[in-house]
Order: sequence, then C-alpha cells, then structure tokens
Amino acid sequence: MYRYIFLLLAVLLFSPITTIAQQNYEWGTVKNGEGFNSFLLRNHISPVKDLAKFKALNKGRFTKNGQLIAGKKYKLPLRYSMHKFPILGSKHESVKQIDNSMSGAVIHLVAGHGGPDPGAVGKISGHKITEDEYAYDIVLRMGRELISHGAKVHFIIQDPNDGIREAAYLKPDKDERCYPSQVIPRKHTPRLRQRAAAINILARKEAKSTYQRLIVLHLDSRSKKNRTDVYFYHHSVSKKGKSLAYALQQKMKDKYARFQPNREYTGTVGTRRLYMLQTTTPPSVFVELGNINNYRDQLRFTKADNRQALADWLCEGIIENYQKEKKK
Repeated sequence: MYRYIFLLLAVLLFSPITTIAQQNYEWGTVKNGEGFNSFLLRNHISPVKDLAKFKALNKGRFTKNGQLIAGKKYKLPLRYSMHKFPILGSKHESVKQIDNSMSGAVIHLVAGHGGPDPGAVGKISGHKITEDEYAYDIVLRMGRELISHGAKVHFIIQDPNDGIREAAYLKPDKDERCYPSQVIPRKHTPRLRQRAAAINILARKEAKSTYQRLIVLHLDSRSKKNRTDVYFYHHSVSKKGKSLAYALQQKMKDKYARFQPNREYTGTVGTRRLYMLQTTTPPSVFVELGNINNYRDQLRFTKADNRQALADWLCEGIIENYQKEKKK
C-alpha cells in the first residue's frame, strides 16, 4: 500500500506538464519603398502563405490605409525549421524549433562519468542501474528541449548507440566518447581534464555568443534511507553561475509547490571546489539529481516520463535565466 502511494506521488510530482512563454516571432524593419510582398520576401517569408499571420501579429501597427510604415519595426512570423540530431536516436532525432526564446544561447551539457566509469551504481527490483546511463538520457532530453527553443547545444559526452530511451532499466555499456570522438580515460583526473578541455575549446569557438552556460548532471550515492531532492553547486566567484543555480532551484521549488504542495522541497544551492566548476570557462552549474540508492529517488530516474519532466523543468529554469540576462 505505501509503495503504491509513493509511486503515485512520484508520478504526480514529475508530471511532464510544462508551460513556457513562447515568442513565435522575430523583428524586422521596413525599408523605404517596401510593400508587403517585398518586405516579406526579403525576410524569407511567403506573402502567399504568411501574409494573414503577419497582419494578425502586427494589428494596429499599420497606416490608416493598412500599409507598412518605413523605418518601423514589425513582428515577423518565426520561420520554423526542422533539423536532425542522430545522437538523440532514430525516434527523436528530428527536432522542430517551436520558438526562438533561446536564440543566440550556447549550452554545453555534460552527463557525469561514462566510458569505463559507470559512476554510482544502484539496484531496483533486481536490476542494476548506473549513474552514467540515467544522467546521459536526461542530458539528451534537455538538449532536445533546448534546441526546440532555438539554443545551440553541445553534448560533451556522446554515445553512438544510445539515443533517448523509454525503458525503465537502461542497459549499462562502456562505449561513450568525449567530444568530438575521444576515448574516455579510465583514471579520474585525466577523464575530467579531457572533458574540461573539450568544453573550453568549444567555448572559445562560440565566443560571439553572449550567453554560454555549462550544465553538468550527476546522481548521488548515499544510504538507502537518505532521500534527497535535486540540488545544485556553482563556482564560488561566478555570479552568473550562481544566478543560474538559483534560477534552477526556484523552478524546482515552483514545480514541487504545484505538484506536491504538502511536501517541502529541500534541494539546496551551494559552492564546492569541483574540478568541472573550477577549470571550465563558461558559467556552470553542477546538478545532483538524487540518490541512486533510495527507492523514492529511483522513481525519479527509472520512469521515462519523470526523466522527461526533470529535463523540461531544468530547461524552463535555463530559459528564464536567459531571458532575465538578456534584459540586463
């Protein structure tokens, strides 16, 4: 009976229902002498298909005769695009951009451990579960969500065979690689040094972006009795990392308040001298998703819908942080 109640609470808490304010347009300025056709065509928008949508977006912004005003900015319907990312797996590789709320942002995503190191190991219902596989699946889901909002995403740890998976018990393997296709070292420090170097190289290439962030996902390993909520670390002197960490924490608080109002959220934000926080150049947040040995925490990872909810909620926090930074 109690087990059923815990399961029900977990499903309610991690329901994938999310709402993100969408900005389904971008701005364009009319040049002298341009009419509807020439203005829309210059902005790669079809006057035949999208003129009505364009006029609806800009109601009240035309002349009394319904014409464009030279030098005035108008909302342009977002040019939706579909791209393929094979790393996400055959069922999920096609990603449609649904809005441009993260346009211009570059997000580096790291799934903890991988290759010869499975990270923390737990057991549930006779099945072995490993930290690297679940962190990786959630990273892929986060990446897909961020891409759909216009962000450029770099997956630092990559597995050629494992895309987004729906199974509860993700089969462990050791074939992950570090970007671009490096074999992951067995020893701890060389492994961290390798992925930090990959991030820093990419960060230099993306220097034109005014918003680069690094998210590192891990699962914790504690006593079976120790239930934990999602918690966060940032570099002690990184104001931007700290801002993002608190944005992510606040998002989790909001979701707990909505889906499980009778249970207090206890996830914390803190600083810690972690290699990935100290040696990488983009502002970064280290995320611990829960205790791999606690049954109620395990429901957070083993249910695919819960993994998707975690990804969605973290992405909502990133999007809100990005929008806030843009206003500064």
